Amino acid sequence: MKSAIVNFLNDEDGGYTIWGLTWFMIYLAIGGLAVDVTDAYRNQILLQSTADSASLAGVMSLPDENAAVTEAVAYAQDNLNQANNGVVLNANEVFIGSWDFTTRTFTEGTVEPNAVRVITRRSAQNNNPVAMNLLRILALAGVTTSWDISTEAIAVGYTPDCLEDGMIAMNQLNISSNNGHVNDICLHGQTLGVELQNGNSFEDGVSVSMPDLGLLSGPTDMLDSNPGLEDALREGDMYPRDVDRINEIVDGLRAMDPNYLPDFMVDIAPGTGVRTVKSGVTQVQVNNHLPAALLPNTVYNVNCNGQILLPSTVMNRVVIVADCRIHTSAGSALIDAVLATDFLGGADTVQLASSTMMGLPDNCASGGGVEIYSAGDIHVSASGDFNGVRMVSANDVKFTSNSIGISGMSVQAGNDINYSSNNSYGLCSGGVPGPMAIQYRLVH
Repeated sequence: MKSAIVNFLNDEDGGYTIWGLTWFMIYLAIGGLAVDVTDAYRNQILLQSTADSASLAGVMSLPDENAAVTEAVAYAQDNLNQANNGVVLNANEVFIGSWDFTTRTFTEGTVEPNAVRVITRRSAQNNNPVAMNLLRILALAGVTTSWDISTEAIAVGYTPDCLEDGMIAMNQLNISSNNGHVNDICLHGQTLGVELQNGNSFEDGVSVSMPDLGLLSGPTDMLDSNPGLEDALREGDMYPRDVDRINEIVDGLRAMDPNYLPDFMVDIAPGTGVRTVKSGVTQVQVNNHLPAALLPNTVYNVNCNGQILLPSTVMNRVVIVADCRIHTSAGSALIDAVLATDFLGGADTVQLASSTMMGLPDNCASGGGVEIYSAGDIHVSASGDFNGVRMVSANDVKFTSNSIGISGMSVQAGNDINYSSNNSYGLCSGGVPGPMAIQYRLVH
């Protein structure tokens, strides 16, 4: 008996089996980590791209909050098939709110939402965790053998500040002498940059930009003779995106489409953002001549030969849409007004006579602004006063001397913007009306 026990203890057959099993478990764990962790990262990447696309789809449907939620969920399902991945985005994890670019914070449930936040999940919470493969053996030790993964994204719809308050020329911005630029206004020439003369001033915060600073042209001493210019110079691209929408806007105004009519003519439903024409707003068909007194809350649809001349009065809460040139009379004043034409022939398609007043000098309080859309060019005569004015021209915009636009000015030109001497331009953010092209981006 003793001999048998001794022989058993001395027997080395199969001695490496335990070591082999031990190393097998170690290799399995290492392989499991490599395979299963890699699979977890793969799923995280898929969830992140899904969150990105879902938030962008949602924000593009604002201000209709219900539509934003529906679109976000639909895009998530399209990106990650529900049969294989379960429900990765629930409607209750689509949040509507606003994004503050300054503080970089999202606030849920604001009155005028501009952002959508989504959370995508492969987790026990959604009954779709990512199962482990090689590491399933850990279940024998009571360890959870699935991954809970979640990602989030925030997308925002916005209009760049320089389109709301600035002068953006697709071709070249030409600045003559002795002009003042204040209140963070943006000045940009896209294709041929900016050309300027001496004696201009650029307050801190003003930007003068072009894709390449080599496109800046002017006198050899322009950096010394234009105070603030050197600090204002920036490189970058910027496009007058609303130029391509002029005919769309003109057609929308003619059709009394509430999505194109100015805010003073429409009611906006909270939450959905649905716009409806206000009661009492009417449309009048006019041939060749406008009446001496224009009625408020009226869209004047003008068919004419050559041009129409606006009366030398205060015109308030009116829309004038024409198929010819539009010229104002000396001393005309427009408050809460829209001028729009799709006329293509000749120069001075829209001409603002000397001493024309556009908008209320109310430091960009809500209302009172003026919109001008021209399929041709826009010419501004001397001594104009502009407050919360938006001009969009498919061709050139030309300012002569002594114009003042320090209370909100947005100008977009499909060709050049030119202004001569002794003008003053600036902004007060939020004071420029009109349906601007919205851009979208991920911010988180």
